[in-house]
Amino acid sequence: MAIACLFIGFVGQYVNSAVGMGYGTITAPLLLLLGIRPDYAVPAILLSETILGILSGGAHQVVGNVQRKVALPLVITGILGTVLGVPLAFFLPDKETTALIGIVLITVGFLSLLNVARGVKVGEYSLRKIRVSGFFAGLTNGISGGGYGAITTTGLTSAGVDPHVAVGSTVLSEAAVALSGVLLYSYLLREINWGVIVALLIGGAFAAPIGALTTKSAPSRKLGVFIAVVVISLGVFSAYVRSEALVLGVVSAALVLIVYHLRMVGYVRLRVAMGGINSGLGIFVIALAWLSSEGLVPVSVPPPLGVVFFWGLVLVGAIFVAAGILGVSARSPD
Repeated sequence: MAIACLFIGFVGQYVNSAVGMGYGTITAPLLLLLGIRPDYAVPAILLSETILGILSGGAHQVVGNVQRKVALPLVITGILGTVLGVPLAFFLPDKETTALIGIVLITVGFLSLLNVARGVKVGEYSLRKIRVSGFFAGLTNGISGGGYGAITTTGLTSAGVDPHVAVGSTVLSEAAVALSGVLLYSYLLREINWGVIVALLIGGAFAAPIGALTTKSAPSRKLGVFIAVVVISLGVFSAYVRSEALVLGVVSAALVLIVYHLRMVGYVRLRVAMGGINSGLGIFVIALAWLSSEGLVPVSVPPPLGVVFFWGLVLVGAIFVAAGILGVSARSPD
């Protein structure tokens, strides 16, 4: 088991150090497959994340991938989220929690991919988005031991932070956030599995500097795409524990695509489009009323209600047409 844990630590930390995510999401299910109880696996992951985060964060600091004004808000909000997340871990079912985090990862990964495709302006980032990303990342990390890096890295890149800085700042801040989770778990459990932790640390220590150099040499746009693909893959991996969760993850990604498309189309064009749809529906309803009155469409309406039905449809159609005309003429498209 020690050799297996060492290998898991190496793979998890290399991915985490290279793209700022994946350590907990990779190691947590693999440790569970080895037969380690969740209440021992999660604190082991968090404690090893703390020490490895310092090593990897230091390496990223040396090569210039860390910005304090990005990392500090992540630490503060991430700790707050973790403090709320750890107590929830003792009440939430393991599979349902893992599946839910998988849905979140699929969604944020897909959103990050769209932002890369759109070309988010790097350098002008939103502190509010950074804080929100840190809080929700800390919450999921406290509950399951994973998800922190995926949510923060995609959140930072979506907010306009350079992908290199997003990875480095996430890795460094993760150490402080994970430490807060370890302290809470040790207080609540009063027992830690040191054998697993040592094996994870040895494997991860070899991977930390290699991952930092990988990040430094990667082009920003390609790194952003790779991060998004890794997040989606981790989400699918996590959601696969329940088939319906995988379906919900795909549906969530589709909804993100729809909202993104409408935003890119523009609200004025959207209003014009809705006006055209309303006009079309109105004409269709009026035509349906006329065809029904002529007996060309078999609609079973009692004779006393026939006139009311006819004029009711005409009135509804007229309202739709009027709404459509107002929608089209309210403002001209950009």
